[in-house]
Amino acid sequence: MRDDQRDDQRDAGRDDLAKPPAPGTTPFDPGTPPEPAGPLAPATALDPATLFDLTSPEYLASPYDAYRVARRRAPVCPMTPDGPWVVTGRAETTAVLADPERFTSRANTRGAYGFSAECEELLAGSVYHRVALFNADPGPHGPFRALLDEEFSPRALRRREPAVRASARALVQELRESRESQEPQGAQGRDGVDLLSRFAYPLPLAVLCDVIGIPPGDRDTVKAWNGDWLLMQVLPLPPEDQLRCARGVLAFEAYVRGLLAERGRRPSGDLLGVLAAAAAQSDPVCTDDDAVLALMLLLAAGHETTTHLIANTVHQLLRDRSRWERVVADPGLIPAAVEEGLRFTSSLQGVTRTAVEDATVGGVRVPAGAKVHAMVAAAGRDPGAAEDPETFRLDRTAPVRHLAFGHGDHACLGAGLARLESRIALETLVSELPELRLAPGFAPRHLPGGLVLHGLLSLPVTWSGR
Repeated sequence: MRDDQRDDQRDAGRDDLAKPPAPGTTPFDPGTPPEPAGPLAPATALDPATLFDLTSPEYLASPYDAYRVARRRAPVCPMTPDGPWVVTGRAETTAVLADPERFTSRANTRGAYGFSAECEELLAGSVYHRVALFNADPGPHGPFRALLDEEFSPRALRRREPAVRASARALVQELRESRESQEPQGAQGRDGVDLLSRFAYPLPLAVLCDVIGIPPGDRDTVKAWNGDWLLMQVLPLPPEDQLRCARGVLAFEAYVRGLLAERGRRPSGDLLGVLAAAAAQSDPVCTDDDAVLALMLLLAAGHETTTHLIANTVHQLLRDRSRWERVVADPGLIPAAVEEGLRFTSSLQGVTRTAVEDATVGGVRVPAGAKVHAMVAAAGRDPGAAEDPETFRLDRTAPVRHLAFGHGDHACLGAGLARLESRIALETLVSELPELRLAPGFAPRHLPGGLVLHGLLSLPVTWSGR
């Protein structure tokens, strides 16, 4: 059975969502569906809390099933009567992201869930709740964005390409050595080598740390602090874990502040040096606090998303190995594979906005103060984004209209860098390990990424030869 046939069966299995809502849920009129209903008749009521069950294995494995149902029946809907709101329609997602005056990102660094009073007190003097200039309203956002654009320009990326390629090759060599160390115990044939933790994770971490200016010897510690930050952003945590992560975030902040002060004394050409110089100007576009928060956010936003873009794309190529063989035979298909990875299995699922005022999106009223999750990953599988959108294809001739890097003034600053890293990652794997395949018995397990991230917990692979 083809993947698209399985998708149709999963859709059909969700027909119970068209039934009257369970007690405690709120019926609402989803308006006219933006795409033909096909086998699914438009529903006047559904239970989004059931549809978007962020803890279910089915949702973790394929949130796209839920997006497809919601896009047809209710492209703008609250998960519960009190929100947050989930936007899955392409036109509606674009409208939210293109309107920062009504849908602001100012509160995006404060996490999707609340914290205990003790945790809030611990964070009170930090930059955690500060409005990041990346997320500021158009006035202060523009000059700061212009300052950083040059660091991620095509010219800057060309300068970085040899270093990215060298890092990728070194990591492949470490993969080989890891496999050789396992072979005497027979572990390689049984478990494979985890491509995610040993290649897809360290590559973008090394690249971003080079861009920022974080010394190699500190990167394991910074990685742990960055993990604490991400946990606070994405998942509801028990109070004790909130405090543990908050202490890590404070240590991270103090570390970055120390590096920034050092660059003030000893200028450099890395991003720390650029921001230290900018903050020291008589009419600065940012303060030291702004710079510290921006650097922390860059690492958090640019690392995990690129890690899972690489891993998700390799997984799609290997799960139907004829795709991998096509790319090995014609490496010119690699840019298309990256774009298809961005469209079909985006690591970034959604971006958050807050409604500044009562607003109407897709004919649905969203109240002021509501959290709105614009599901950019859903837009990639919209029928208007690509022909045959539910299939991963390498032969697309029309431009792919995904929103994996967002849209509007706050679109991803590092889109070019993520594409570069992913392209070089695939080129290196195809060149160095053309016999790559999924490890025998591999069963995908997925991150608890909520409405933000989608990725694998591991990607064990094997190969023949050296």
